[in-house]
Amino acid sequence: MKKFLMYAFMIPALAGTLFACAVSKTDAKQLAGKWNITEVKGEKVVAENTPFMEFNMNENKLHGNAGCNIFNTSVTLDDKDASAIRIAQGMTTMMACPDMDLETKILQTMDAVRAVKAGASENEMLLVDEAGNVLFVLVKP
Repeated sequence: MKKFLMYAFMIPALAGTLFACAVSKTDAKQLAGKWNITEVKGEKVVAENTPFMEFNMNENKLHGNAGCNIFNTSVTLDDKDASAIRIAQGMTTMMACPDMDLETKILQTMDAVRAVKAGASENEMLLVDEAGNVLFVLVKP
C-alpha cells in the first residue's frame, strides 16, 4: 500500500515537471524589442548604466549596450527549432569605463547563447546555452 501511494504521488509530480520543461521553450522571435540585462551567468547586474539588448527580428540584428560600450551584431534563427538562436560576434565601440569586467562578461557570454526560454513572467526571457543553463536574464524596461 505504501508503494502504491508513493507511485500515486510521484506520477503527477513527474508529469508536471516534464510539462513545465516543455512549456518553458519559446519562439526566439518573441525577443523583438528592447530588454534590460538583469543577470549574467547567475550574477545580478548592478551597473550605473543598465546594459541592454535590442533585437530587430525582421532584420536578424541585435543592438545593445554592455554597460559601457555599444555593440552591434546579427542573430541566426533556426527554421526547425523556433527557440534556437545564435548571436554572432559583433562590433563594439572602444571606450574605457570603470567596470570593464561586466562588459567583458556580457560580450563573451553572448557567443554561448543557443536558445530562448520563457522567464518567470511575460516581461522576462532567458537566453540559455546548449545544455539549457541560463546565461542571461532579460527583462522588458
